[in-house]
Amino acid sequence: MSLFDVLRRTLSLTRGDGYGPTSPAWSGAAVATPGSVPGSLGRVILADIYGPELAIPTREEAMKVSSIAKARALIAGTLSRYPLVAYRVDERLARQPAWLSRTDTGQPPGWRMLWTLDDLFFYGRSLWSVRRGAGGQIVDAIRVPYDEWELTEDLFVEVQGQRVDADEVIYFDGPQDGLLDIAADEIRGARAMTRAWRQRVDTPVPLMNLHHTDQVPLEDDEIDKLLSQWESARRRGGTAYTPYNVEANALGTVEVDLYVAGRNSARIDFANYANLPAGILDGSPSTASLTYSTREGQRNELVDLSLSYWSSPIAARLSMDDVTPRTTRIDFDIAWLASSTQPTTANPPSED
Repeated sequence: MSLFDVLRRTLSLTRGDGYGPTSPAWSGAAVATPGSVPGSLGRVILADIYGPELAIPTREEAMKVSSIAKARALIAGTLSRYPLVAYRVDERLARQPAWLSRTDTGQPPGWRMLWTLDDLFFYGRSLWSVRRGAGGQIVDAIRVPYDEWELTEDLFVEVQGQRVDADEVIYFDGPQDGLLDIAADEIRGARAMTRAWRQRVDTPVPLMNLHHTDQVPLEDDEIDKLLSQWESARRRGGTAYTPYNVEANALGTVEVDLYVAGRNSARIDFANYANLPAGILDGSPSTASLTYSTREGQRNELVDLSLSYWSSPIAARLSMDDVTPRTTRIDFDIAWLASSTQPTTANPPSED
């Protein structure tokens, strides 16, 4: 059974993103979510060995940062809506390759592209398995779940530990290293900022130190009871009682602006990593005014710079001779998005 047939059989029992219970024909263990796939186990082991500060964040952790989730949605969600189209020079072919818009697998072309872009966004690379006809032309394609394959040191592709032939796969290099690598510190910082903000919401008063002034130390259960009473009162925003031998000292003040500025700064950082306009993630410098004109400019910037930055490597790879005939190229049909007049339909036309 070919690699493509194995994947087709596997993904027919899963969700369209390729994550879910696997078929007995596939030797991998069942996976339920992107964050629980086998490759994430290695990250957990590294975290145990080197500590969480040196371990690369997982995709699951990164997706809990709202600005990252939105950046991913803007890139992968937007581009995957528009079909791939074959051109000869700049003229659209009257007869399009069928595999661009249809598939015999359980992974629709739009879903295949969405998770390909997801791979490039988080990991910097992605892989498709292809089926070829008698003449060597591609007749169908399916994305290989990221943690089911790897690129060896001698630049061979292995799927589930088995080396595959070059004509069985299409390897995509992203325009930059994956977000989990290049923004590891910022992801950890954003998660820490969220935890600190939540703690301040739970206890919206300064940090307190309960200093025991009596020479006779308190028992552990007495200390626990005292702290519990104080923490309960702090959460209610009420008043707590201190015995004669306990002093309550406030440590610092609550700087609300720190969390507002910090979270906005994180949005700008992730916008830069994703090559998106900062304002489109709802994080912008204080001097920016998001008027209609700036939004119009953002839309043009989104198309000309941001989306093209992510779509160009895919289009370039699919335009190589092992995918399409010479003089033929493949690109995303997003011309209408750059038009000043938007269509009335919710989705642009696509191939049947």
